[in-house]
Amino acid sequence: KPLGLIVYMSTQTPVWVWRSAVANKNVPFQHPSDVPISDESLSKSCFIEQFRGPRLNRISPATLLQTTRSMWMIAENGATQEVHKKMILPWYEGLLLIEVLVGLQAQGDSASAIWCNGELKDVLDKERNTFRGGQLSSALYIEKRLLNMAVTGAEFSYRRENLHIDDKSGLLEGTSGGGFYQVRDIIGYLPPWEAFCHDKCGFYQDFYQVRWEHPFAGVDYSKVENGCMGCVGATWEPDECLPTHLDPLRLAAKRAWIKKRREVEQRQAGPRRRAEPGPLLSSGQQPNPEQIREFPVKEEDQVATKRARLRRDGAPLERDCFRCTIGHDFETDKKLEQSFPGIRKGWPKNPREYPTGYGVADPPGFCREGCDCMDDQRPQQPWETHKLWLEDPIRSAATNSAIDALSAQTHFVRRRGEVSKRFCFETRQTVLPNQTAAGAALDLAKAITKALAGVLNKIPLHMLADSKEAAICIPAILALSDDFDYEPLQFKITGVDGRELPSWLQINADTGELRVSEPPATLARPFLLEVEFLHAEGRAGVTTCGITPERLEGPTAPWTELTVPIAERFMDASLCPLDNGIRGCLHTYFTEIYDFMQQKARELSLGKWVDIMTLLSRMLRSATCANVALSEAHGPRLW
Repeated sequence: KPLGLIVYMSTQTPVWVWRSAVANKNVPFQHPSDVPISDESLSKSCFIEQFRGPRLNRISPATLLQTTRSMWMIAENGATQEVHKKMILPWYEGLLLIEVLVGLQAQGDSASAIWCNGELKDVLDKERNTFRGGQLSSALYIEKRLLNMAVTGAEFSYRRENLHIDDKSGLLEGTSGGGFYQVRDIIGYLPPWEAFCHDKCGFYQDFYQVRWEHPFAGVDYSKVENGCMGCVGATWEPDECLPTHLDPLRLAAKRAWIKKRREVEQRQAGPRRRAEPGPLLSSGQQPNPEQIREFPVKEEDQVATKRARLRRDGAPLERDCFRCTIGHDFETDKKLEQSFPGIRKGWPKNPREYPTGYGVADPPGFCREGCDCMDDQRPQQPWETHKLWLEDPIRSAATNSAIDALSAQTHFVRRRGEVSKRFCFETRQTVLPNQTAAGAALDLAKAITKALAGVLNKIPLHMLADSKEAAICIPAILALSDDFDYEPLQFKITGVDGRELPSWLQINADTGELRVSEPPATLARPFLLEVEFLHAEGRAGVTTCGITPERLEGPTAPWTELTVPIAERFMDASLCPLDNGIRGCLHTYFTEIYDFMQQKARELSLGKWVDIMTLLSRMLRSATCANVALSEAHGPRLW
């Protein structure tokens, strides 16, 4: 209030106001986002007696009349009053909350939200009819309103805007202490209206499924108040418990949730087109999702894609080589012969039919009349699949005996294919060997990947411009999930947030090598870019990198400093209990970046350091599932 003035803004907007759901008026109001950390009695009530969420708070429709900096004037049930802005919930969020409660009541859980009555359901149905498809879009709301905002606790007045999504310097390997614990990854997200009704959450905040680092990675938290069913070493944590430097992980979790939820909403919507955000307002802001209304679509403009399940002859579709959800209906045999008569009849069968300078391969020689060996679409004949002249009865008997002996080892292997006749052996999935070494290799690989992500966020421009320096290739392991963890077919780069890419910056589409054709004389500020990895199936992942004008090299370079803790962790057998053979293989490449005799990191160019670290990460990930390594016969033990 500068100069003692108060600024008022008049409006009439539908909103929701938080109220207590407790009938006893002597019970003080508790904000739905407040987690009772220091109050023992409230903690017991919330977590042991499950007195939180819809059992503790409710929402009531109101009209926003006037706003100041902190106090807002509302009209509720015919009366006007001033309330603090923290008591106000946006109208669209309230509708999403009621939608979740209605879904719980449909599943038989009506005790947790008795206040969700028919009047609120009528409001929800009325509002639904104003949107395209007759449904709300939580994915659209998160994307347009909450993607760059955290719904959190009282420290940030319950809403923290402008997340630090570009700063990845805080994603390096950390240490536990001071009430904080190491986080391995964030693997899930719940929006506040779903978390408010979730039995493992119960507060109106963004909740994240956090997977913890050692020694808590193997603890089963499913029985505790915020544990995760079916996921060992993970718990649901409110936004206020996560430090602000984890904002990039927040953003990634939200984007993954948006993608999954949008697929669900599209299936529910059917052939109708989804609601899209409107044009920018004069102030440059996006309109509220509740302002997006349905426009009539002519029936002839609605095109529903129909996919066949069977071929025209009733047989199953031929499965596509790359896209598993797509099948094909190919013509074969007689129909194919009629459609392409030249394949067999037009095949050259004598010297005169060959072009000048070309001839037949001899042996086997010219094709005879009626020969169909050149036709790849026909099925093979029995005489082509059985080579009787190679049959050896003694060898065949020995082979069958070996197969039978392996089939008898039912304690670790199972023979498959008795029905489908596609015989194979499958190892028992319930009997696993000791996972200590595999877990250590995977943890070290993740530490290296985090170091790579932090270093590539500040790539020195002078190393890209110097042709004598080793090329800097962006490794795909920064963004690819376990299902797509193989080298991409293509790399693409774009500017972050749609910014135009400089003309002097390029990337090798096959190798991911960054190139600078004509570097600018000066780079005023760091430039952020997105690197997209493409597989045959399409886009497989994306990561963010940055180019800085700073001159980083020598012992103070970030990659040189990060080498020391990684090498020390590798050397400590108690922290990294790898098998001796695997440790010996890795030691060979660790010596290229770390001097074990002098116990210091070697000064390397960024390109060479990235290549070695990427190779080490790949080797460690392979060591978690492959039993191929140097044995003691290859040389003396290193440890």
